[in-house]
Amino acid sequence: MAHTLDDVVFVGMPRVRRKWSPTAPESIEALQVVYKVAERCNINCAYCYYFNMGEETALARPARASIEVTDALAHWIAQGCEELKIPHVKVCFHGGEPALIGAVGFDEACRRLREIIEPVATLSLSIQTNGTLLNDRWLEAFIEHTVGVGVSIDGPKSAHDRFRLDRHRQSTFGKTEDAIRRLVDAYGSGGPLPSTISVLHTSNDYRTVYQYLRGLGVTEMNFLLPDRNADDAEFVSSGAAAEYGSCLSEIFVEWLGEDNPAVHIKFIDQMLAHFRCDIAPGQVFRRSRKSNQVVIARSDGTVAIDDTFIPALSWYAGTPVHSTTHSTLRDFLGDPIFREIEDTSSALPSGCTACRWRQVCRGGDVENRFSMRNGFDNPSVYCDAYKVMYQQVCNELVRNGYPADLIAAKFGSA
Repeated sequence: MAHTLDDVVFVGMPRVRRKWSPTAPESIEALQVVYKVAERCNINCAYCYYFNMGEETALARPARASIEVTDALAHWIAQGCEELKIPHVKVCFHGGEPALIGAVGFDEACRRLREIIEPVATLSLSIQTNGTLLNDRWLEAFIEHTVGVGVSIDGPKSAHDRFRLDRHRQSTFGKTEDAIRRLVDAYGSGGPLPSTISVLHTSNDYRTVYQYLRGLGVTEMNFLLPDRNADDAEFVSSGAAAEYGSCLSEIFVEWLGEDNPAVHIKFIDQMLAHFRCDIAPGQVFRRSRKSNQVVIARSDGTVAIDDTFIPALSWYAGTPVHSTTHSTLRDFLGDPIFREIEDTSSALPSGCTACRWRQVCRGGDVENRFSMRNGFDNPSVYCDAYKVMYQQVCNELVRNGYPADLIAAKFGSA
């Protein structure tokens, strides 16, 4: 990881690192706004964190965001970026199913966002969709507005239809696969290829899943562990977490075997950063300038913290909500909740201090560490998955020529 003068300040010698503050100008490199432009969905995935985890406030908000809400959000972003000197904005249309706003409404929203935000900051647009509603008009809008498209698909039909059914319990696989093929064809002339998100399940063969997605032409993938928290005692005691580690390892082995630098998998890119020879253990997590600050924008004109925290629902339900018409971005980021999130994310759970993998794992995703009893001070519910994955990754790296003594130096001996 290259360091710039933005990362440190010099007070004589030695150098001193600034403490990160979300409301200090130039402390955020990019503002990522996940725009819940549609708060309903046309399918009903059994594992959906947004509708099937007990957090039902979305149902009290408008089904779709109006163009007036989009305008207000765009001005809120632009004013905040100007005040805090944030150079980049990433707006992801999300839901629910964002395609429910229709291609015409999407086109208008993209135009307004660009008109209002781009005089202040560079803007990239993306959408995360189940793909079932996409048609030629949607593809034209994506190309016209340079929109990155992510499609949720869990793998071949048997894997995908295990959970991703419509509201009549019918398969969504055919429409989703067709959408990916159409996107690959449409973007093949030089635009960015679609990415995919897949939720893991231990019944799937992930060598096959990887090969299937690559066969569709996908080069950017993200694989998610199912939403759980540390209160799931039955899951922890069953030893099932280790099976997820094997799933992740299968993906890594297939990716490594293909040896194609154009293929990117999020968890692999993040993990391998720790194996670089020029980075000391734990250094990946140290920063004074945040690369990506997430804000959730909702259809009623309110903004909230990252909703991937919903598995920690008893905590998440009490987090603040602000209005884009009555507060600024700086007001919102100044709420103590952001310091709490930063401190929690940076802190190693007390049960992890002796673990060999503590510097690469850092306790895993924060929401998977939550329990009613100890808050976030727990090892991840997927602790055993990480241990299996890291060990198998190390074995594969050594088998392919990575120095075993360097692994021992970074992470200790098994």
